[in-house]
Amino acid sequence: MERIPAKFKFSAFWAVVSAFYALMFVGMEFAGSPLAGWRGAASLAGQWLVVSAAASAVIGLLAVNRWVWAVTAPLLMVCSAAVGYYKLTMGLSLTPVLIELALTNDFNTWASVITFKLVGAVLLALAVGAALAWVRFVHVRSPRPQALWACGFLVAVLLPVTVIKRFKAPVSARVPYSFWYAVEGYLLNREAVSELRDTYEATDAVAPENAPMVVLVIGESLRPDHLQLNGYHRPTTPRLARDSGVVSFPNVTTDFVYTHLSVPRIMTRAHGENPDAAFTEQSFITLFNKAGFRTAWLSNQDAVNTYAYFMHEADTLVQCNGARTFYAYEKWLDSDLLEPFGKALEKATGRGLIVMHTIGSHWWYRSHYPDSLAKFQPETDSRVVSELTREQMVNSYDNTILATDSFLADVTDMLRGRNAVVIFISDHGEALGEDGKYLHAEDNPQLHPTACLVWYSPEFAALYPQKVSALKKNRAKACTTDAIFHTVLHAGDVDTPVLELKNSMFHDSDRNE
Repeated sequence: MERIPAKFKFSAFWAVVSAFYALMFVGMEFAGSPLAGWRGAASLAGQWLVVSAAASAVIGLLAVNRWVWAVTAPLLMVCSAAVGYYKLTMGLSLTPVLIELALTNDFNTWASVITFKLVGAVLLALAVGAALAWVRFVHVRSPRPQALWACGFLVAVLLPVTVIKRFKAPVSARVPYSFWYAVEGYLLNREAVSELRDTYEATDAVAPENAPMVVLVIGESLRPDHLQLNGYHRPTTPRLARDSGVVSFPNVTTDFVYTHLSVPRIMTRAHGENPDAAFTEQSFITLFNKAGFRTAWLSNQDAVNTYAYFMHEADTLVQCNGARTFYAYEKWLDSDLLEPFGKALEKATGRGLIVMHTIGSHWWYRSHYPDSLAKFQPETDSRVVSELTREQMVNSYDNTILATDSFLADVTDMLRGRNAVVIFISDHGEALGEDGKYLHAEDNPQLHPTACLVWYSPEFAALYPQKVSALKKNRAKACTTDAIFHTVLHAGDVDTPVLELKNSMFHDSDRNE
C-alpha cells in the first residue's frame, strides 16, 4: 500500500482554496445579474474570472506564510460568508456607508438584521477557515523561496486595481477586495468630514422668520432633451407638466461629467476661475445654518470623500440604500426618500433646507423605476450594453424619468400649503447611443447638458412675485451648475455677502433688488 505523503504542495493547496473561494463567495457577488443571451453570459463569466483571479492572488499572498494564514483564513471566511449572506438575502454590499451605519446603529437595529441563518453561516465559515488554517499549518509545504512567491502574489494583487484600470471597479467592489476598499472609503470620508473648513465663520447670514422651505434635489444622469417639459416627444414628465408652478431650464450645463466632481461644484461657490473651492470650502448649508434654518441631507447614493463633508454640515443626515453598489440589480428607488423627507419636514416646522441626493437615471436603469412605471417597451433585459438595442436603452432610460417625475411630484404635493420652493439639478447627462457611446464612462458632448427645473408654491409666489417673474424670464438663459449655489441662497431669502445676485436664476438683471 502506497504511503500518503505527509506534506502537500503549496501550489495544489492554493489552487483548491482559490477554486472554492471563487465558486462560493465570488459567485455570490454575481447572483441576480440580469442576462439575455450568450454575450451577456460570456461577459459575466469573463468578469467572474477576473475577480476570481484577483481573489486567488489575495489568497496566495495570505497563505504563503502559514502563520499569517492561520490568523487570516478564519477571518476571511467569516467576513466573506457574512457579506455573501446579506447579498443573497437583502441585496446589500459592503460599502463605506454601510460601515458608517454599522458603527452608529443601536442594538435594536443590529438585532433586526442578525438572524439564526446568519449565525449558522458564520459559524460554518469559521469552522472551514479554522480547518484550512490547520491544513496549511500541518500538511502543506511552504513554497521556496517564500519571499519570491510573496512578491509575485503582491504584484498580482495590485495589478487589477493599479495598472489595469478597467478592472478596478468590478474587482474593488467585490470580495475580498471590498474589505479593503470599503474601509478605505469610510476612512477617507471620515477624514474629509473632520477637515477644518471655516469658510463662513466670519460671514453674516440672516433670513426673515417667514423665509421659505427650500428643497434642493440633486438628480443623477438626467439630460434635459428627454424631458417632456422641454419639448421631448414622449410624455416623460406628465405630472410636472400639469403643474403651473414648474419652470424648466433646458440650457444648463456642467463642466464635470462624474458625480464625485459635479456635486462639490453644485454645493459650493466654486467656478471656472476658482475650481479648488469645491474641495476646500464649506457649502451653502453652513450659511443656511447660520441664518437659522433647520437643515437636512437625505441621500440615496453611497457617500464619497469629495462631498462627504457637505453631507455632515446638515443638522440631520439620513442615508437610504447606503449598502448598495452599482453592481446591485434589485430595486433601488428614490421613493425610498419620501418617508425621511416627511420626517424632515416635521422637524423644520418653519424655514428649512433639505438636500436630497437621488439615484435618478443611473445605470442599471431598471433598478430605478417601479414595474408600474415601465411604460416604454421593450425594456433592457441584460446588464451587458452590447446585448441591448438602442431602443431598449432609451425606453428604460425614459422610464427612469417617469420615476423622477413621480418622485418630484410627490415631493411638491407634500409641500402644498407651505411657503416652499424645490430646485432640481442633475449632476450631469447621459450618453444614449450617440456615436456608439452609452452611459457616462467617458466624457462626451451628451454628458454636459443637465436637466434643471424649479417648482414654487402659490404661497412662495405671493410673497416673492418678482423672483417668480425673474425665474420665468430666465428660463431660456444659458448657464452652468455654478449658478445653483447662488440660486439656492436667493430662493431661501438668505441675506449674505456671499450671494451674487447676478448668478441667481431668481434674479432679473433688468431690475435692481
